[in-house]
Amino acid sequence: MKKISLLLFFALSIKTMAQDTGKSIFSINDVFLGGGSLTQFVGKVQTDESGSKNSFDFLPYIGGGVEFHLYDSFSLIPQLAISFPRSGRDENIKKLTYWFQFPVAYRLEKFQLSFGPGLLYNRISSSGGTQSIRNGTGTTEFPLPNGSSISSNLTLNLGLDWTFYQDISAKFETWIVNLSDSESRSYSYAISAYYHFGEIKW
Repeated sequence: MKKISLLLFFALSIKTMAQDTGKSIFSINDVFLGGGSLTQFVGKVQTDESGSKNSFDFLPYIGGGVEFHLYDSFSLIPQLAISFPRSGRDENIKKLTYWFQFPVAYRLEKFQLSFGPGLLYNRISSSGGTQSIRNGTGTTEFPLPNGSSISSNLTLNLGLDWTFYQDISAKFETWIVNLSDSESRSYSYAISAYYHFGEIKW
């Protein structure tokens, strides 16, 4: 509930700003679609038995969004994206990641800097069975649950978008996950490219 309240407060503040400028919040500057790769929880995930931590993960996703004009070079850019389904260390475990973002952006020629909140969801599902885990010189079988669970996190996002060729842009963004909790706080980043369809007039 706290996460939803924060997002609603942010959205209402943006709407008020847009109305004060005298320009409709439904003035669409751009619609864009694309994809990229996400690395979650940098330095928090063990990648091998020697204890190495993750620094780059290839987690492809597709996403898109709409750019609403706010004031001068400022805009609101709600976005959503979803990853391709993937398996965990055990093939019986399936993972899916999706997220929503609500950043405010400032454009300077071919560059656009964005900053704002988001919601990140990770869905883990299992069809049951067992998982083999090393135990000294042998292995031990552990039961896997049958069902799914979804975790949600509030994120704070910072991104830089560069339109390098006509209607195509490249974007780098970093997320702070669980900003208010020092123990569970972590960082993620994404690299992506988008095609921009341009302004839509009602």
